[in-house]
Order: sequence, then structure tokens, then C-alpha cells
Amino acid sequence: MAATNGVSNALDPGNAARSTLKLENTEKRDSLITIEKKYQKKWQESSVFNAAAPTTAEFPASSLSKDLHQRHPKYFGSFAFPYMNGTLHAGHSFTASKVEYTAGFARMQGKRVLFPLGFHCTGMPIKACADKLTEDVRKFGEKFENYEEEEPVDGEDVIPAPTQAETKEDITKFTSKKSKAAAKTVKLKYQFQIMLALGIPKDEIHKFADANYWLEYFPPLCKRDLNNFGARIDWRRSFVTTDANPYYDTFVRWQMRRLKELNKIQYGSRYTIYSPKDGQP
Repeated sequence: MAATNGVSNALDPGNAARSTLKLENTEKRDSLITIEKKYQKKWQESSVFNAAAPTTAEFPASSLSKDLHQRHPKYFGSFAFPYMNGTLHAGHSFTASKVEYTAGFARMQGKRVLFPLGFHCTGMPIKACADKLTEDVRKFGEKFENYEEEEPVDGEDVIPAPTQAETKEDITKFTSKKSKAAAKTVKLKYQFQIMLALGIPKDEIHKFADANYWLEYFPPLCKRDLNNFGARIDWRRSFVTTDANPYYDTFVRWQMRRLKELNKIQYGSRYTIYSPKDGQP
């Protein structure tokens, strides 16, 4: 229930609007966005991207032949499941666009198009972040009320974010007083600061000390962003990885056992960086 409330707040367009830079003279852009959202809503309500295999009512088993795929071609595509330790970024849109455009072209060719997507939750990054938050809560309190802003290091420039009035007129030209490396540096020392930078309310952050909370919170935001992108995804087939999903987990275990039986994989040793404190690479 807590995760549901948090996601509802994150999905509220009003909350996003309050933290968005206001631009002027955007009537044409706004009208295009209005049209876009109108038809994206229709797509979702009519489930136009929910692909189904031919039924026996359409094609009785006795009538199936080898040329079925030629008469009724199909297209399947997906991309690497985005990792659920945050919201999507520009790199995800670049990757998704490759499948998205191909799926759209296949639909225009009259093919049955299936574009499913999962949410990657396997591995240690989420657990590591949850452990860091547990430590942050222990140090600073549930709402981080005991945290005190640290003074900048001598000689370190602290540049505040520009207001709209301070934004230069020609936004196509980039100028900076800092080097590229320094400009890219974001000084967020603690995990709760990173969560704040993601736009998560401070009162909500302590809940992410439970690794399972990440699996409930971020997938709906991923779905929202891809729907806003216009992705032709059949969301009935979405899922999370890890043993939180016993079906997917069993499938992966079967794959690995089968590959081992075929001598396609083997155990070995390699050097790696290991943290004694965290007990993990």
C-alpha cells in the first residue's frame, strides 16, 4: 500500500509540473502535445498494442499449413530490460526507439507485432543502494533531519542552478567556466541525496531501505514514461526479474542448467574488486 501511494504521487502530473521550468510562447508545442496525449489515451483504452496469436476460430487446426507465417507474418521485438534503480533517462529512449520504430513499421506492413518488456531487478545494485539507505537512516534519522550540509572544500566553486531569468538566450550554444570533467561531477555523497535528485519526496526515501520496495515503486514509472514516449508495448506481458517472479526465475535456472549439461558454461576464477564491508563485489 505504501509503495502504491508513493507511485500515485510520482505519477501525478501536478507534482511534475511544480518542479518543471516554465517556458513561454509554447502554444504550438502545447497543441501538438494535447493531440499526442489524446491518441495515446485512445491506444491504451482500446489495447491496440496487445498482440495475440491466431486462434483456432480464425484458423482451425486442420487447416494449418507451412505457409501460415507467409500468409500472416509476425514481428517480435524487445530491448534490454531497464534496471529498476531509478527512472528512465535519455539513453533508455535511444535504445527503446530502435525497437519502437521497427515495431511501428512492421505494423504498417500488416504484421502481427509483439513488443513485450520486462523490468530488470536482478543483481546487487538495488540491494547495495538499499543497504546504503539503511546506513543513512541510522546516521541521520528516518527523515534525515540530523543531516547537516557540509561546507564546500576550499577552492571549490559552488554554482547555483540558474533561474529562468538567468538562462542565456541562445540555448543552442554551450559555454562553461568549468572543465568538462568538473561540469559532469555531481557531488552527492549519500544515497538519500541521490534519491532526492531523482525527485523522490524526502518522507518517502526511508522506505527504499527495503530492497523489495524498489520493485514496486519504479516499474509503474517506467511504464508511464514509455507510454508518454508512445511505445507500442503489450503491457500484459510485463514482469520483473529475480525470484520475486518464480516463473521467470525458474526459466533462467533451466537455461543455465541446460547450458551446463551441454558443456557450454563452466566455473572458473577471475580477479575482481571485493568489498569486505558490504560482503559483495
